[in-house]
Amino acid sequence: MKPDRVHLIAHANPLGPDVKRFGLKSVNEYVAFCRRHLPRPLRLTCSAKLLSVVEDPWHGGRHDDAARVRDIQGALDDPRTLAIIAAGGGAYFSRILPELDFSGLAKRRNPLWALGFSEMSTLVGCVASYRCGRSLYWLCPNWLAWRLRPPEVARSAFAEFWQILPEILAGRTPTDATHLDFGPIRGELVSGRVKSAPVRLVGGCLSVLAAVVGSPLGRRLKPDGKWLILEDIKESPYRIDRHLAALKLAGWFERAAGLVIGDFHMMHEDTQPAVLDMLKYHLPAKRKVPVVATRSFGHVWPMVPVMLNRPLHMSIRRRDVTIASSSINRA
Repeated sequence: MKPDRVHLIAHANPLGPDVKRFGLKSVNEYVAFCRRHLPRPLRLTCSAKLLSVVEDPWHGGRHDDAARVRDIQGALDDPRTLAIIAAGGGAYFSRILPELDFSGLAKRRNPLWALGFSEMSTLVGCVASYRCGRSLYWLCPNWLAWRLRPPEVARSAFAEFWQILPEILAGRTPTDATHLDFGPIRGELVSGRVKSAPVRLVGGCLSVLAAVVGSPLGRRLKPDGKWLILEDIKESPYRIDRHLAALKLAGWFERAAGLVIGDFHMMHEDTQPAVLDMLKYHLPAKRKVPVVATRSFGHVWPMVPVMLNRPLHMSIRRRDVTIASSSINRA
């Protein structure tokens, strides 16, 4: 039985505001749009009820934790699931992580893809930690509605996402995308020394990772001998310092081969320079951990996909750094 199921989740924030930004009238029209542009034989599944929840930030955000666990667990356990895709990011996900059981992935024979970023960091990271896992730290497709205007342009990019998805899930990097950027990641070596070499990347959104770093799941996401990617949004420097301290206390910086610092910003203020300066208080003094700065990933546009925990190649020319962004063809 060849996996053909693409499961769409609203694991964090529901769809309401994003549907309108695309110029669509309802969640049902949104789902129909996705299905119309996803080529066969792939089939889209979802829970319309979970996609349609109304967020209540002053009363726990969501009241459907058990249903969300069942929805994601069902997709993880179904051998027909080819990919799990988060429609958007947001909040309220980390608290249900202890209820999810990823152990079935150890027995899985076919690849399972997970696509998303931000609040999705822990889910894509955990899937990538298994032999069968194929995770892209990349845009949740609703991000397009927030970054592209007018709605017609956002819908065109949204359609392209679904149209080229079969190529991605088949392990090929699309060559004819007009809206989406497939890299490579380009950055600058801002401290330390490093040579061109194969690398593996792990990590994601700093505040999301800091929430789980001391848990069994955090230990599953271990950065030992790998390059740790970090990015975040809407976090002030003092809060970023607190999150970095959580990773430091957990020993992540001691064990990582290096850091790739993506985009950090708070509203319209660029906080990446503050993060780079702050690292000197958190990185181990015993060795010079190499640090690369980039704008290729994070809450930015365009956003380059990053293949997690799979062999990539980092090329160094003076201080210019290039990383094969997804190396999907190596998946």
